[in-house]
Amino acid sequence: MKSRIFFLLSLLIAAACSSPESNQENVLPDLELQIQDSIRVDYIGLLNLMDVSPNQKKILLFDPQKMQFVISDFEGKITSEFKKERDAPDGFGFYPMAAGKFNDSGNIDIVSPQGVFEYDFEGNLISSSKVPRDEQLPFSGRFDAMKEIQFVDDKILLSGLIARGEFNKTEPEFYDNFLQLVWADPATGKFQQFLHLDSASIFQNNMSHEPGTLSANFAVNGDQLFVITGSDPFLNIHEIDSPYQKRARIPLDLPDYKLNTGEDPKKADPQAISFDPSFGIINKMTKLDNMLFISYENGYDDLDALAYQEIKSQDEWREFNERIGKKYKTHFLILDLEGNKLADFESPDQLNKVFVSREGSLWFISKPNPDVEEDFVKVYKVDIN
Repeated sequence: MKSRIFFLLSLLIAAACSSPESNQENVLPDLELQIQDSIRVDYIGLLNLMDVSPNQKKILLFDPQKMQFVISDFEGKITSEFKKERDAPDGFGFYPMAAGKFNDSGNIDIVSPQGVFEYDFEGNLISSSKVPRDEQLPFSGRFDAMKEIQFVDDKILLSGLIARGEFNKTEPEFYDNFLQLVWADPATGKFQQFLHLDSASIFQNNMSHEPGTLSANFAVNGDQLFVITGSDPFLNIHEIDSPYQKRARIPLDLPDYKLNTGEDPKKADPQAISFDPSFGIINKMTKLDNMLFISYENGYDDLDALAYQEIKSQDEWREFNERIGKKYKTHFLILDLEGNKLADFESPDQLNKVFVSREGSLWFISKPNPDVEEDFVKVYKVDIN
């Protein structure tokens, strides 16, 4: 059931940078992405990865079709399945804002627009702190670990995308007032939004941008808060405490990255919410030991971007997706905690773009098999050395 597979990825992407003062070469370090173990979970249906607890040897998964949580041990045995009906007295509402996560007590914390909820392994409600109905905000939701919550002292940190509000995406006020992150207080259930867009962000160029491309990725290291805003290819480093002083803004070295500069506000539909995969996007960032691990998509070349816009039928869509899936791979960028580039490489075929960083390792869920409907998923433990 467990296998040890090594992927030696050639990372000799060395930059020979000479200066008048020195002829020394600046060479990226040799790193390996190593799949150390795989855990097979037998299950009929789709499963998303939410969390992994190496200490408890538990995996938290979610079935978006049945709307149920699935907990597996590290042997792949399902130990619990439970649902939370949307309008049930112990339910968290229509959707979580980010993936559920195991807490130090071994229970599961879930943050939704309705508040903060804690359940045990069997789905029994341990505690809840609800937001008053008239104070609830229309935050977007996520059923997998592409978006996570993070425990920071006695609060919970997460991204907080609101796609529509007082202003729409065609108005400059939407970007001037946009707040990227949220502190959730488990004691009261109340939310505190914070962190405006950087003044140099691509989203401050007086164009219209799709709200989903503003969704923030973040990581925390001591008193440092690392933030990448959606498709904006910059790492912003802030202090973790208010007023969140900015320490640095560092451009990301993403070869072939196709930046979406937005649409003329006069031509954009203020009510439409869409996503154009022909442009680049930063999927996720997480801290792994003394590194930042970042997943991103480059977008399509000009010919493929044009072909994407001209798709007119389901058959054309299937053929296009099959071709594109083989041509364009998810990329992983590795930085040190000062923002220096250490490596950049394509994802191995079996790894999904959804992952978590736990106890010095990355944990990925497998990609669905496009040809055969399988009755299992695999969760891979991955190290970088």
